[in-house]
Amino acid sequence: MKADVNSSRSILEKYTVLLDLSLRMNSERNFDQLLKLIADEAKKHVDAERATIFILDKHRGELWAKVALGVSDTIRFDARLGLAGAVLIAGKSLVVEDAYKSPLFYPSIDSLTGFQTRNILSVPLRTAKQEIVGVFQVLNKRDGKFTTEDEHFVQALANQAAIALENTQTLTELENRQQELLEENQNLRREVEERFTTRSILGTSSKISDIRGLIERTAETNISALITGENGTGKELSARAIHYMSGRRGKPFVAVNCAALPDTLVERSRWPD
Repeated sequence: MKADVNSSRSILEKYTVLLDLSLRMNSERNFDQLLKLIADEAKKHVDAERATIFILDKHRGELWAKVALGVSDTIRFDARLGLAGAVLIAGKSLVVEDAYKSPLFYPSIDSLTGFQTRNILSVPLRTAKQEIVGVFQVLNKRDGKFTTEDEHFVQALANQAAIALENTQTLTELENRQQELLEENQNLRREVEERFTTRSILGTSSKISDIRGLIERTAETNISALITGENGTGKELSARAIHYMSGRRGKPFVAVNCAALPDTLVERSRWPD
C-alpha cells in the first residue's frame, strides 16, 4: 500500500514538472536556449548522465544535434543510422540496456564525443500534426535501468518539446524574414535618397552650382519653398532633392499635378496673401 502511494506521488510530481516545463518551453523564444532547457531538464528528472536532441534535416537526410550536454560541437550523421535512426523510421520509443551489444547502436558518435554510452532511452519528437521532426535521447541512467515511468515522462516531455521547438523555429524564421525585409527597405530607401539629391542635377555652370547650393540650404530648414519655372526645367527634381536631403526624407514625397486639378479646387487651396 505504501509503495502504491509513493508511486502515485512520484507520478504526480513528474506531471507537475511537465506542466511547469511546458510553460517555460513555450515562453522561451531562443531556439538554442530552448534545446538546452529541454535536454537539461530531461537529464535531471530521469537521473541520466546526458540528454541529446536530434533534429531532422529533411533536405540533407541527416540528424543533427546542437545540444548534447557536455558536448560543444554540433553532431551530424545520416538519419538512417543508429538507434536514433531506428526510432525516427519506426516512430516508436526504444530502450536499450547495453548499447554496445545492440546491432542498431552507432558507436561513431561516442568516438567523436569521447562519451561512453551504456544504456539509452530514445523517443520520437512528434509535432501536433503527428509529424516526426527528430529524436530525443537520454543516456546512462545513473542508478539501475530506465523504467516505464521514465519512458512515459520522456515521451510526454518530447511531445511538448516538439511543439515548442516547431513554434520557436517558425517564430525565428518570421523574425529573420522581417529583418531581411527591413534591410531591403533600408537599401531601397538609400537608393532613392542617393538618386534624388543635388548630384542628380547635371551641369557645371555657375547657375547650376547656385541652384544646388540653394537646394542644399533649403533642405536644412523647415521653411516652405515655392519652386517656379517653365515645363522641363526640373521643378519636381528640385523638390525631390529638397525632400530627400531634409530631415523629412523618411516620410512620403507626394507629387501633385496641378494641371490636372479643377480651377475651383486650385483656387481654394491657394496660400493666403
